[in-house]
Amino acid sequence: MKKTPMVDARLRDGSRVHAIIPPLALDGPVLTIRKFSKDILGPETLIKYGALTEENGQISTGLCTAKLNIIISGGTGTGKTTLLNTLASFIPNNERVIQWKILLKLRLAQQHLIRLESRPSNLQGEGANPIRELVRNTLAYATDRIVVGECRGAEALDMLQAMNTVTTAR
Repeated sequence: MKKTPMVDARLRDGSRVHAIIPPLALDGPVLTIRKFSKDILGPETLIKYGALTEENGQISTGLCTAKLNIIISGGTGTGKTTLLNTLASFIPNNERVIQWKILLKLRLAQQHLIRLESRPSNLQGEGANPIRELVRNTLAYATDRIVVGECRGAEALDMLQAMNTVTTAR
Protein backbone atom coordinates (compact mmCIF):
# COMPACT_ATOMS: atom_id res chain seq x y z
CA MET A 1 0.00 0.00 0.00
CA LYS A 2 1.25 3.47 -0.96
CA LYS A 3 0.99 6.07 1.78
CA THR A 4 0.93 9.77 1.09
CA PRO A 5 0.71 12.69 3.52
CA MET A 6 -1.39 14.84 1.17
CA VAL A 7 -4.63 14.62 -0.81
CA ASP A 8 -6.43 16.69 -3.43
CA ALA A 9 -10.16 16.10 -3.79
CA ARG A 10 -13.45 17.67 -4.76
CA LEU A 11 -16.61 17.94 -2.68
CA ARG A 12 -20.09 17.32 -4.14
CA ASP A 13 -20.69 21.07 -4.57
CA GLY A 14 -17.51 21.36 -6.66
CA SER A 15 -15.34 22.87 -3.93
CA ARG A 16 -11.69 21.91 -4.06
CA VAL A 17 -10.14 20.36 -0.96
CA HIS A 18 -6.45 19.96 -0.24
CA ALA A 19 -5.14 18.39 2.97
CA ILE A 20 -1.54 17.87 4.04
CA ILE A 21 -0.13 16.43 7.25
CA PRO A 22 3.31 16.00 8.85
CA PRO A 23 6.01 15.28 7.93
CA LEU A 24 5.33 17.53 4.90
CA ALA A 25 3.38 20.11 6.95
CA LEU A 26 5.97 21.10 9.52
CA ASP A 27 3.62 22.94 11.89
CA GLY A 28 0.77 20.41 11.87
CA PRO A 29 -2.10 19.40 9.59
CA VAL A 30 -3.40 21.90 7.03
CA LEU A 31 -6.81 21.79 5.35
CA THR A 32 -7.73 24.16 2.53
CA ILE A 33 -11.17 24.39 0.93
CA ARG A 34 -11.68 26.57 -2.15
CA LYS A 35 -15.30 27.30 -3.01
CA PHE A 36 -16.16 28.49 -6.50
CA SER A 37 -19.04 30.72 -7.48
CA LYS A 38 -21.89 29.08 -9.34
CA ASP A 39 -22.56 32.36 -11.17
CA ILE A 40 -20.86 33.08 -14.49
CA LEU A 41 -19.91 36.72 -14.64
CA GLY A 42 -20.49 38.28 -18.04
CA PRO A 43 -18.24 40.92 -19.57
CA GLU A 44 -20.57 43.70 -18.41
CA THR A 45 -20.07 42.66 -14.78
CA LEU A 46 -16.29 42.40 -15.18
CA ILE A 47 -16.23 45.88 -16.74
CA LYS A 48 -18.44 47.23 -13.92
CA TYR A 49 -16.03 45.85 -11.28
CA GLY A 50 -12.99 47.21 -13.15
CA ALA A 51 -11.60 43.73 -13.85
CA LEU A 52 -11.85 44.30 -17.61
CA THR A 53 -11.91 47.44 -19.74
CA GLU A 54 -14.63 47.83 -22.35
CA GLU A 55 -12.00 47.79 -25.12
CA ASN A 56 -10.36 44.61 -23.77
CA GLY A 57 -13.80 43.03 -23.45
CA GLN A 58 -14.53 43.70 -27.14
CA ILE A 59 -11.09 42.41 -28.18
CA SER A 60 -11.49 39.25 -26.08
CA THR A 61 -14.97 38.62 -27.45
CA GLY A 62 -13.68 39.01 -31.02
CA LEU A 63 -10.77 36.64 -30.41
CA CYS A 64 -13.10 34.02 -28.98
CA THR A 65 -15.73 34.25 -31.68
CA ALA A 66 -12.97 34.10 -34.34
CA LYS A 67 -11.90 30.74 -32.84
CA LEU A 68 -8.37 31.92 -32.11
CA ASN A 69 -6.17 30.25 -29.49
CA ILE A 70 -6.23 32.23 -26.25
CA ILE A 71 -3.92 31.64 -23.29
CA ILE A 72 -4.82 33.13 -19.91
CA SER A 73 -2.13 33.09 -17.24
CA GLY A 74 -1.69 34.45 -13.74
CA GLY A 75 -1.35 33.53 -10.11
CA THR A 76 -3.85 31.83 -7.83
CA GLY A 77 -6.99 33.90 -7.26
CA THR A 78 -6.30 36.43 -10.04
CA GLY A 79 -9.48 35.70 -12.02
CA LYS A 80 -8.21 33.32 -14.70
CA THR A 81 -11.16 30.95 -14.33
CA THR A 82 -13.64 33.85 -14.19
CA LEU A 83 -12.27 35.27 -17.44
CA LEU A 84 -12.21 31.83 -19.09
CA ASN A 85 -15.83 31.22 -18.08
CA THR A 86 -16.77 34.60 -19.54
CA LEU A 87 -14.99 33.91 -22.84
CA ALA A 88 -16.47 30.41 -23.04
CA SER A 89 -19.95 31.91 -22.80
CA PHE A 90 -19.44 33.25 -26.35
CA ILE A 91 -19.02 29.75 -27.81
CA PRO A 92 -22.14 28.98 -29.87
CA ASN A 93 -24.35 26.19 -28.57
CA ASN A 94 -24.11 24.19 -31.81
CA GLU A 95 -20.34 23.68 -31.42
CA ARG A 96 -18.90 20.55 -29.82
CA VAL A 97 -16.69 21.48 -26.88
CA ILE A 98 -14.25 19.31 -24.96
CA GLN A 99 -13.12 20.60 -21.59
CA TRP A 100 -10.31 19.06 -19.54
CA LYS A 101 -8.65 19.93 -16.29
CA ILE A 102 -7.01 18.52 -13.20
CA LEU A 103 -10.03 19.51 -11.08
CA LEU A 104 -12.98 20.92 -13.02
CA LYS A 105 -14.20 24.27 -11.77
CA LEU A 106 -15.27 25.84 -15.03
CA ARG A 107 -19.00 26.30 -15.55
CA LEU A 108 -19.56 25.79 -19.26
CA ALA A 109 -23.17 25.66 -20.43
CA GLN A 110 -22.86 24.41 -24.00
CA GLN A 111 -25.20 21.61 -25.11
CA HIS A 112 -22.46 19.56 -26.78
CA LEU A 113 -19.98 19.49 -23.92
CA ILE A 114 -17.62 16.67 -23.03
CA ARG A 115 -15.98 17.15 -19.64
CA LEU A 116 -12.81 15.21 -18.82
CA GLU A 117 -10.94 15.26 -15.53
CA SER A 118 -7.61 13.71 -14.62
CA ARG A 119 -7.14 11.81 -11.40
CA PRO A 120 -4.20 10.66 -9.31
CA SER A 121 -3.51 7.05 -8.46
CA ASN A 122 -5.34 5.41 -5.56
CA LEU A 123 -3.67 4.39 -2.30
CA GLN A 124 -2.34 1.26 -3.99
CA GLY A 125 -0.64 3.40 -6.66
CA GLU A 126 -3.05 2.32 -9.40
CA GLY A 127 -5.74 3.88 -11.55
CA ALA A 128 -4.07 7.19 -12.36
CA ASN A 129 -5.30 9.09 -15.39
CA PRO A 130 -2.78 11.86 -15.97
CA ILE A 131 -3.70 15.04 -17.80
CA ARG A 132 -1.33 14.10 -20.66
CA GLU A 133 -3.61 11.15 -21.50
CA LEU A 134 -6.60 13.48 -21.61
CA VAL A 135 -4.76 15.81 -23.99
CA ARG A 136 -3.93 12.96 -26.36
CA ASN A 137 -7.43 11.49 -26.17
CA THR A 138 -9.03 14.87 -26.79
CA LEU A 139 -7.33 15.06 -30.18
CA ALA A 140 -9.11 11.86 -31.27
CA TYR A 141 -12.58 13.46 -30.92
CA ALA A 142 -14.26 15.48 -33.62
CA THR A 143 -14.51 18.79 -31.84
CA ASP A 144 -14.95 22.48 -32.58
CA ARG A 145 -13.35 23.78 -29.39
CA ILE A 146 -11.01 22.53 -26.69
CA VAL A 147 -11.23 24.45 -23.42
CA VAL A 148 -8.27 23.82 -21.14
CA GLY A 149 -8.81 24.77 -17.53
CA GLU A 150 -5.27 24.22 -16.32
CA CYS A 151 -1.96 23.26 -17.86
CA ARG A 152 1.12 23.32 -15.68
CA GLY A 153 3.20 20.23 -16.36
CA ALA A 154 4.54 18.07 -19.15
CA GLU A 155 1.12 18.22 -20.83
CA ALA A 156 1.88 21.84 -21.81
CA LEU A 157 4.15 20.57 -24.58
CA ASP A 158 1.45 18.20 -25.85
CA MET A 159 -1.08 21.03 -25.82
CA LEU A 160 1.22 23.44 -27.70
CA GLN A 161 2.02 20.77 -30.29
CA ALA A 162 -1.69 20.12 -30.75
CA MET A 163 -2.39 23.84 -31.19
CA ASN A 164 0.17 23.94 -34.00
CA THR A 165 -0.77 20.71 -35.81
CA VAL A 166 -4.54 20.26 -35.64
CA THR A 167 -6.35 21.55 -38.70
CA THR A 168 -10.06 22.01 -38.99
CA ALA A 169 -12.25 22.64 -42.03
CA ARG A 170 -14.43 25.67 -41.40
